[in-house]
Amino acid sequence: MNANGVVNDMSAPGLAGLPRRDGKKPIIAAVNGITMGGGFEMVANCDMVVASTSAMFALPEAKRGIVPVAGCLPRLTRTLGLQRCTDLALTGRSVDARTMYEWGLVTRLVDAPADVVDAAVKVADEMCSNSPDSLIVGRKGIRLSWESGNVEETVSTLADQWYPRLFEGANFVEGIRAFAEKRSPKWVNSRL
Repeated sequence: MNANGVVNDMSAPGLAGLPRRDGKKPIIAAVNGITMGGGFEMVANCDMVVASTSAMFALPEAKRGIVPVAGCLPRLTRTLGLQRCTDLALTGRSVDARTMYEWGLVTRLVDAPADVVDAAVKVADEMCSNSPDSLIVGRKGIRLSWESGNVEETVSTLADQWYPRLFEGANFVEGIRAFAEKRSPKWVNSRL
């Protein structure tokens, strides 16, 4: 708490722990309505974003004398680019979901606001039909490259640490066998 009685603690697990999350499972945001400040920061830290076309996004912190510091500025800079992130953070203006889709933050748009959660669940179902081991290792590679931006480091980490574990797992064998036998795979729980 500062001298004015304002709490200034931004340590984990603020914002549902999303800014500092390193879990195995992808998180899909389902956005319907106004997503401002901390809500926008949470969305910026998710793996995928499904939004209704009527959703609005804003970082109005500069209008209140504060700055969004829970991970969204570096992540939005990587996702949206320097100028777009600067525009959002320093003007505090609102941007619609279609624009966020064109800019690359929103991955899927839904016209009817009532359908956003169902659309996000369909994306999750689509993912769940795949090997759980592949999802974990694939997400790890995506997040490593997004966070570090170092291609060689990401490739080395995946090749040296993660791919051998994937290769030794039952789901790797099952995926190849199912392909060869022209049938759907029967995945088992991941041990990664």
